[in-house]
Amino acid sequence: MAHAGPRPGLRSLPRPAVAYILVFELVALGATTLALLGDRAASATEWRRFGALVVAGAAHLWLSRRTEEARRDSRTGPHVDTSVVWILPAMVLLPAWMAVLSLLLLRVQLYPVARRPLYRFTFGTAGILLAALAALALVRVTDLDVLRRFSLVELLVLVAAAVVYFVLNLASIAGVIALSTPKPTWSLVAGSRRDNGMAALTLCLGVLVALAVAHAWAAPLLVVPLLCALDWGALQIESLRGDSRTDDKTDLLNSRGWYEQVDREFVRARRRGSSVAVAVLDLDHFKQVNDTWGHPAGDAVLRAVGAVLHQTTRQGDIVGRFGGEEFVLLLPDTDAHQASLVAERVRRGVAEMQVVATDKRGNPVEIAARTTSIGIAAAPAPSTTLESLLRRADAAVYDAKSTGRNRVRVAS
Repeated sequence: MAHAGPRPGLRSLPRPAVAYILVFELVALGATTLALLGDRAASATEWRRFGALVVAGAAHLWLSRRTEEARRDSRTGPHVDTSVVWILPAMVLLPAWMAVLSLLLLRVQLYPVARRPLYRFTFGTAGILLAALAALALVRVTDLDVLRRFSLVELLVLVAAAVVYFVLNLASIAGVIALSTPKPTWSLVAGSRRDNGMAALTLCLGVLVALAVAHAWAAPLLVVPLLCALDWGALQIESLRGDSRTDDKTDLLNSRGWYEQVDREFVRARRRGSSVAVAVLDLDHFKQVNDTWGHPAGDAVLRAVGAVLHQTTRQGDIVGRFGGEEFVLLLPDTDAHQASLVAERVRRGVAEMQVVATDKRGNPVEIAARTTSIGIAAAPAPSTTLESLLRRADAAVYDAKSTGRNRVRVAS
């Protein structure tokens, strides 16, 4: 999800995290230099394998770019990079310089799709590069040669190389998350079970592609449709999971989905030291709508309020319905004054609604002149909690209702 305002740069991170990133990238650069020194020249067959892997990787990125963008937009944490399917075979079968070149070509093509700050993308590239070089070192030490022979030993070495890649790449990301998060949790640092399962699955595909390329250099081209289907399937699973977090009447987040997204946003806000605001919106006299015209009319009003919230809030604001006539907004990178401007737009939007519905007898009615009371609380994220902001915003709503309704109140 995008945020209001510019994305934070490297300097916004805590000093230990910045030092970790810079040292890690220097280590990756040094390891790459050592791997490239004195490496052998490529044969004609290796050039064909290189071309097949690069073309297959480019085709995969192009065919699945929309799916990849949707997956990345729906997630905020570390993202599983399926390009390892092409990187691992290159490290196993090609000279080091050629394998590194294929990796960098894939990463350059991925950058427009990734839509991440440059420092995050370069750090991610360094993590992948170092993990891939470690897998290459294991292959060289064990004298793996799947071109001349293949047995259980060769298969175990390939699997071990994939495990080394997985562990080092995970550790690189976990380190920077742990250093840049005030209160890191295991699931936040190590990733979810679903993400790790997806990473393991792509590594298994990478092992299979390496075995296939060893005996048929054009084999990667046959894997592209399979990997695109895997990307699409992962997006569908994520979409189905999202349905359980959405309110069916308003198409806003329900309380579960709202808390999940807000928890992640709070982690980022604390890392940046930025302010956050919470706005609680309560429709005035909503019970009268149900009592006068019936529940279908009440549902129509709720849908109209949901549309108003979609139109009047900013990209990056997290909007949810907690049930009944109560809605809650988290406004990232926002102080009390800015939050009051957003809330005032919402209040005016609700007051201007003209909702076409039916009454208890099925006759058409138009419901207008509805109002809402909104309470706001804001504070720097490192010095507050979500519970505190919600409690203060609730108190501000009560103040708005007790002083006449149809107004915005900011908690002191």
